[in-house]
Amino acid sequence: MPSNFEKREFDDLWHSFKNGNKDAFAAIYKEHIKLLLNYGYKLTSDRALIEDSIQDLFFELWQNRQRISETTSIKFYLFKALRYKICRNIKLNEFVEFPDVEKQGDILDYASHESFLIGIEVQSIQMRHLKDLINKLPKRQQEAINLRYYNNFSNEEIAQIMGVNYQSACKFIYTALRKLKLNLQVSVTSYLLFLIFF
Repeated sequence: MPSNFEKREFDDLWHSFKNGNKDAFAAIYKEHIKLLLNYGYKLTSDRALIEDSIQDLFFELWQNRQRISETTSIKFYLFKALRYKICRNIKLNEFVEFPDVEKQGDILDYASHESFLIGIEVQSIQMRHLKDLINKLPKRQQEAINLRYYNNFSNEEIAQIMGVNYQSACKFIYTALRKLKLNLQVSVTSYLLFLIFF
């Protein structure tokens, strides 16, 4: 949760931008451009479309700054607006692909020292397998997983960004995690059986 100082700083930046401060506008752009590009690639592989959508987004932000509503999260506001623009530009509800996903976090937690070496090998296999499994999920589930675990949005925010109700957003995430967990467990079991018998 942001501190009172951080909230004042955020409010000052947003209000300065809305009042026509170009430095504040530039700061918002610089802070979010990489995040927006990365998110765009979760919706489509068309780089030109992503860049055009982001350019349109910031152009319209500046043009309409005095009419823009208040927000408690600039990142949330920009993600939601960018998704709308990309959907509108490609005129599709299903997305083209879910490219490379950053390899983050530990997959398994091994308690005993004896399993450490096997754990490292299994973990490496799982990380590669996880990327493949995510890319095979339905596109909406892929997007929900990306928003939740790679961009740290809450389920409520994901629902608003994706334009669905809260229950649907939760279902996308729950179903995706259940599939990933099941398939990862199968891959580990297969590998351990291989070690035992071969």
